[in-house]
Amino acid sequence: MKAYVKFAVIGALWATSAAKAPVTQPVRATTQVATTTAPAVDPAVRKILDAMETAGKTTRTIRADLTYKTINTSLGDSEFRTGWVAYQSGQTVKSGDKTTTVPPMFRVHFETMKQGKGRTVSRKIDYAYDGENLTVARARNKTITRFQLPPGNKGADTLKLGKGPMPLPFGQKTADMIEYFVCTTRPKRFNDPKDTVYLNLTPRKTHEKKLNTVYIHMWIGTSDHLPVKIVTRTKTKDIITTAFTNTQINKTIKKSLFTIPKPLGWKLIVQPFKAGQNFKP
Repeated sequence: MKAYVKFAVIGALWATSAAKAPVTQPVRATTQVATTTAPAVDPAVRKILDAMETAGKTTRTIRADLTYKTINTSLGDSEFRTGWVAYQSGQTVKSGDKTTTVPPMFRVHFETMKQGKGRTVSRKIDYAYDGENLTVARARNKTITRFQLPPGNKGADTLKLGKGPMPLPFGQKTADMIEYFVCTTRPKRFNDPKDTVYLNLTPRKTHEKKLNTVYIHMWIGTSDHLPVKIVTRTKTKDIITTAFTNTQINKTIKKSLFTIPKPLGWKLIVQPFKAGQNFKP
C-alpha cells in the first residue's frame, strides 16, 4: 500500500516571558515531541515482511500466470478465471539535474472463465494501471472504463493491498504492513504450497474502515520472497483465491503493455475511482 506510514511530530512549544520589563536572562525554549510506537511484531513475522520488502527493492518487473477463484459465501456462487499479470515497480529517473519519479504500473489479463460446474469459456477482461489511470476493458460488452486516480505515487497508493480491486501485494513495505494489519504466521502445513511461508493479515481496528478486506492469507516463496498464493475475504462476503505460477523476474516489459487504447467501436466511460472500491472481473 502508498506512503501509508505518517509519523506525527508536534512542533516546538516555546515558553516566553509576559513581563514588559527588560529581560536579563535568556529565554529558554522547551520542545515536546510526540513519538509513535510501532505495534509489537513476532520476530518470525518481521523476518518474512523484511524479506518481502527487500525483494520489492530488487525486483524491477514481474510477469506470471495466474488463477483467480471467487466464491460468494452468501449465494454459494463460484467463478474461476485464468490469465496473467505483469508488474513494474516504481522508479526514480535522473536526467541531468532533474529527477523524475515514475509510479509502479501493472496489468492483469483474464482470458477464460468458468462459472460453478459450467464449461470454460473465453471471457477477456483487462485491468491496467499506467501511472495515471486504472483502465478496465471488457471485451464481452465492448466497454473501456477509465478510473481517474490522483497523479503519481498517490494514485498508485490507492491500489495497494487491501485497498484496490486486485490483490497485488508487490512492493509492500514492512512498516505499512504492520501499521495496517495484525500480521501473524504459523508452522508449515501439509497442504501449503511447496517452498512457502505463511502470513495471516487482519486489518487493525484503527484502519479497518479504510480497507475492503476482512482477512488476507498469504503464502510467500522462500527463495524469491514473492507471493505464490493469496486468499482474501472481502467485506462483500466474497472469498477470492489468487495463485501465481511460472513467475518471471526482471524481464523486459514494454511500457505500452500497461496502457489499453480504446478499440474502434467500443464505448469509453470515464469516472473517478473511489478509495476502497471493490469490483469483480
